[in-house]
Amino acid sequence: MKNFPKIATGLLLFIFMIYGCEFQDNPREAVNLETGEFGKLIKKDSELYNTLENTTSEKTLDEGGTSPCVEFIYPLALKVYDSNQNPIGVQYIMSDSQFSKILENLSTDQSLSISYPISTTLADNTVYSVNSNAQLNIALKNCTREDIIAYCNGIISPPLDKPLDYYWRVAYSQTNDNTYLSGRFLINSDATLAFYFNNQAYNGTWFFLFVDDKLHLNINLDGESELAKYWSIDGEVEMNDMNMTIKMLDKNIKLELLYETKYPYKIGDTGPANGIVFYDKGQYSFGWRYIEVATKDLKDLEWGCVASSISKARNNEIGSGYYNTAQIVIYHNNLTNYYTNPAVCNNLNNGTLLAKDAVLFNQDIYSDWFLPSYNELELIYKNLYLSNLGNFTDSVYWSSTEIDQNAVSTINFKTGEKTSTSKIPEKSSTKARAVRYF
Repeated sequence: MKNFPKIATGLLLFIFMIYGCEFQDNPREAVNLETGEFGKLIKKDSELYNTLENTTSEKTLDEGGTSPCVEFIYPLALKVYDSNQNPIGVQYIMSDSQFSKILENLSTDQSLSISYPISTTLADNTVYSVNSNAQLNIALKNCTREDIIAYCNGIISPPLDKPLDYYWRVAYSQTNDNTYLSGRFLINSDATLAFYFNNQAYNGTWFFLFVDDKLHLNINLDGESELAKYWSIDGEVEMNDMNMTIKMLDKNIKLELLYETKYPYKIGDTGPANGIVFYDKGQYSFGWRYIEVATKDLKDLEWGCVASSISKARNNEIGSGYYNTAQIVIYHNNLTNYYTNPAVCNNLNNGTLLAKDAVLFNQDIYSDWFLPSYNELELIYKNLYLSNLGNFTDSVYWSSTEIDQNAVSTINFKTGEKTSTSKIPEKSSTKARAVRYF
């Protein structure tokens, strides 16, 4: 691979002359043309490490290997870590041969990270700005912008020969925008889409493109609704295995890839997430057909802020549990420091939140769980508890359906009675199970 000594500015040459190529006792961040951040660790036995080693090696080409898809535009910085993942130094790289030598000589118990952003030239001579390990891995394996776009489109489109549906769901994030948490995109092979939210479907398009040498995702939904305007966006995107982050001005949006088989299930069967199936609506609509419930109770937490109304979380219907739960979480997240200072809501609260525990719940790698609506909870009682399935106790169980500012719809599983429970019940008096659609 060629070396690209171009665009080495006077400042960079000055840094390089002072610090050279040796590891420094006091590592410095950000040695690219613009200030960057070091990415996640790249371990020596990883696929990305091996690809980098082959990409920078003269030996690969001398022995008739495949020409790499990218050529690095130097300088760039590497940070090296010891076996305990503690940084031991930064090295400034000015050529492929230097990069290759470092990769070759790194100890098996060491790892490294790269300072992003970096620039590479693809095989079609276009420049590609790389901002993460995931983007670097994509660039190393796809030689042109068209290849990268085709790769990204291939990830999001469902294969025609398999009984699978691929969705990109809006995933919960502590720092990103959760406005449309519980929504999911169903992407078609022709780049059309349906966005499912609160039991409604919105049609539109979705495609990747390059803007200013950066990979962007363009989404456009039909209509003039507030939701359609929100999702009519063009934003820089980072792909990372099963996750995608759309970079927006205010807050980023995190999407997570979710695929579901269309195999038949019966009530009482084990679901894809190792839960227990308790509902089948007979056909797929709005991105799901079945509901499964987790096999263990959630933590003993408060339902939420007492004496505060969350009117958007008063839905009873089957299919509204995820939307209810999202609205509960969003409401409390918008309070100033509720979790550390619950007095901003009410002096009686302790800052715990059952709905947040539900959306953070994970079982068998699936993380799209939530609290059931009242009607969904009733199905759990009728279809599982009465058949002695699911290891439920003779307790009161929470739904996500608010009654008023102080009370929530619950069911006493011992009697089957619909009950009204304070958002702050007596300790250990009310239990909860997370559920998910598929």
